[in-house]
Amino acid sequence: MSNPKHPKAGDRSIDVTDVDLVDITPDHIARLSKLRDGHAPAIAAILHADPAARQRAGLSEAEVVELEADWEASRRIEEVLPAVEKLLELLHETRLVRNHAIAFRLGEMAHQVRRRADRLPNGTEVAAPFQTLLEYHFAVGQKIAALREKNKKDAERSGRPPAPGKDMLV
Repeated sequence: MSNPKHPKAGDRSIDVTDVDLVDITPDHIARLSKLRDGHAPAIAAILHADPAARQRAGLSEAEVVELEADWEASRRIEEVLPAVEKLLELLHETRLVRNHAIAFRLGEMAHQVRRRADRLPNGTEVAAPFQTLLEYHFAVGQKIAALREKNKKDAERSGRPPAPGKDMLV
């Protein structure tokens, strides 16, 4: 693991407290000027020019100092961005895996509650505390069953067999 101030891709600790972060709207983003290829040598030409040459060209030393600060901040962001992007990717993938595990466990638990409730004489008392879980887990199946029944009735009314598709399970 590297220094959090100078992270490498895959590091879990990233310190960008030295960067003044900005939050803008998507509309504002669309109106911003973009740097083109070749900007680094153009910036270097200004920063490495003799102060007397900059003065002859009418460049303000205050603006040169601001340019240098912005350039350093931009380079700092470029330094940490790969590590931040990798960390974001890892967090996203970890969330997907954890949510999968949660969904799987919820399904297993819902089936266990339903099986136990179906087998016991006081099944409604067993299932009652878990009604929200049961509604959540079995809602998709109930929707599919209702849609299947509707399609079956529609097909019977029209006198033709229902066409298999997204709404029908084959």
